[in-house]
Amino acid sequence: MNTEPVFRAVALRDAPIFRQDRVEDVLFYTPGYAAIADVRHVDAFQSHLAALASDTVGSERFTSSDHSEINEPVYIHAARLYHEAVSVRERWAAAQMRPFTPLCLTLYLHTACNLHCTYCFAGSQPLRVDTPRLNLKTIELAAEAVAEACAAQGRPFTVVFHGGGEPTLDQELADDALTIVERMAARCRLAIFRYIATNGIMSTQKAAWMAARFDLIGLSCDGPAEIQSRQRGENTNRYVERTARIVNQAGKPLHVRVTLTPDGLARQAEIAAYLCRQLHPQEIEVEPVYQGGRAGKEDCFRPEQAEDFVNEFLRARETARRFGVTWQTSGSRPGEMHGPYCNVFRNVVNLIPGGAAIACFKNVDAGQCGAIGQVNDATHTLVLDHDRIALLRHELSAAEPECAACFNQYHCARGCPDQCPIEQGGYSVAAGFRCRMQKLLAQALIQEAANSLHNDGNGIVTSGALNI
Repeated sequence: MNTEPVFRAVALRDAPIFRQDRVEDVLFYTPGYAAIADVRHVDAFQSHLAALASDTVGSERFTSSDHSEINEPVYIHAARLYHEAVSVRERWAAAQMRPFTPLCLTLYLHTACNLHCTYCFAGSQPLRVDTPRLNLKTIELAAEAVAEACAAQGRPFTVVFHGGGEPTLDQELADDALTIVERMAARCRLAIFRYIATNGIMSTQKAAWMAARFDLIGLSCDGPAEIQSRQRGENTNRYVERTARIVNQAGKPLHVRVTLTPDGLARQAEIAAYLCRQLHPQEIEVEPVYQGGRAGKEDCFRPEQAEDFVNEFLRARETARRFGVTWQTSGSRPGEMHGPYCNVFRNVVNLIPGGAAIACFKNVDAGQCGAIGQVNDATHTLVLDHDRIALLRHELSAAEPECAACFNQYHCARGCPDQCPIEQGGYSVAAGFRCRMQKLLAQALIQEAANSLHNDGNGIVTSGALNI
């Protein structure tokens, strides 16, 4: 793999198209779509793109009887790519302007945990009697607001039990909260999807309850015993494996979440093999360790490790693929258009103890980055701060100068969640590990998907949507 991404922008008005020059052809790319031009047709292909952008050759002229000067097959593929690129800008702008509509309720019931992970962003402590918790009335009011929004949009209700700790520690609270949410969904005649993120360190009884109550279980496990013990706790693998076995026996889907530290960089394929053999998940989400909480900058990946990370990531991806398991990461998802993880882009109401709705999943109190809403027990309503939401969206949507010509700008979390411009007053992501890693990985995934397109026999590989 090249040490730097090799896609470069094609200078066109209102059409984000990028090209990668290869030995025998040129790969042209816009988010979600690609075309590969044989070297003999590259000049004609790019000339058609330029003409389309300047509107000197339009579809009306092309469909007339006099188009002998146009290389017809090449033009068709150029036109398809160009029009897809124009729609990218339109869809991106529409997404930024779309009103915030709460369609998902994420509950941080508390921030207590029975582990002491070396990288915990919340610095969780053991559950005690005086540990702050979400109260059931607050959950009910928020669930009511989300259910009404989902009903208005004709969307199912999604509820997520997560947090800076282990949501199952207070099983009674979790069970009561889920019952309340289910009742609100039923009142609005909504389908409901229930997800829980867990460390899996629990009794067989609790694991069986969890498997019965939730539709999808996200289980955290960092790999074989040596890695898991060092990062998450001694002798925890046997509990995690038992919980996974109970979930599998219940017939519920299981996703595994891996936090990868620099120590595990070269062991990704080994981690993938262990998880596939022992836990039998459908998906594995691997995330480079986040900076914050117990993890300082010195605990995270360095920029010069980006290439090795991606090479090992792709090896592990092939290992998982042999088991029929997806191995992926969330920082750059070329299969979808996205920006940072901020809840203001995701239509998520993320409640923490005290009833505040937070913008960032790493924040466990409203003072860290300011709340975007609050459940008001006195007025019995969830009050969203739409001015604050609009401001956050505006500030987070502003492209950094170094991102303006980047092929990955439409599916990249930027420096999030290590760095936040809202908290830090601006930052440069280009020199960081996440920027380099996300570009290199996106480039590899785009190339793989584009190379699966079939040659149409006219000297240019058929353009088409990419399955990434």
